[in-house]
This record gives sequence, structure tokens and C-alpha cells, in this order.
Amino acid sequence: MLEQEEPNLTMSADINMTPMIDVLLCLLIIFLVASPPPPSEQQPVAIPDDPITEQPDDPEATLLITVADDGSARLGETKLSTAHAEIVEAIRANKKAQADGRLAIRAAPKVPYGTVIALMSAAREAGIASVGLASERL
Repeated sequence: MLEQEEPNLTMSADINMTPMIDVLLCLLIIFLVASPPPPSEQQPVAIPDDPITEQPDDPEATLLITVADDGSARLGETKLSTAHAEIVEAIRANKKAQADGRLAIRAAPKVPYGTVIALMSAAREAGIASVGLASERL
């Protein structure tokens, strides 16, 4: 008699992912529809009544380069030259700027953009790691 070969049947224990994903997507849609809408009114913001003012002799204050409407610049109380190399040297010579490693530039509204960028470039060349723009308080 011929021996009958058994068919090679193996059981697979894999989970069919398609129905599970369908159920999860349906639940997600149901929860999105059932959830309350986000509030349409704006959240209140608490703004302090008395703004904090910096004193000129405050040791923690950031050193400020101020640019007037005519393009003249001041590093703290020191008047700066218009030559790029002299500005770099003045910033390098300033002990507070070198010790803090930060500087802010405040320019009048009519000062050309290029003037502010030139001052930022000079500060970077002088080794200042953090150069920012100062603005008026709200």
C-alpha cells in the first residue's frame, strides 16, 4: 500500500490588522465628533501694570547700542565712529560687552536696515556671542 503523505499544514498565529485599524479609525472619528468644540473666545493675558525699568548703572542689564535717526550710534554712553573697524575695536575694548558676551541694538524707526546689520556684524566680529534687537516695552 502506498503511504499517504500528510499535507504540510502549519498554523499561523498572526493578527489580522485590517479590522483592528478599521475599528480604531471609527472610534477616533466618533470621539472627534462627540468632543466639544474649542472655545472661540480669546484667553485673557495678564500684563503687569508697572513695567520693569532698567537703570543705566544696573550691572545685570544688557549693554545697548543706540542708533539715532541721523545714523549716529552710541555704545552705552560712548559715541561710536562710523567706520566699521573702529566700531569693532570699540566693542572689543568694552569690558562689559566682553564679560557678558551679549549686546542689544536699539535703532530709531527711520534708521536704514543696513546700518543695523552692519552694527550686528561688527559685534559678531568683536567676539560677542549673542547680539539681539531691543524694542520698546508694551
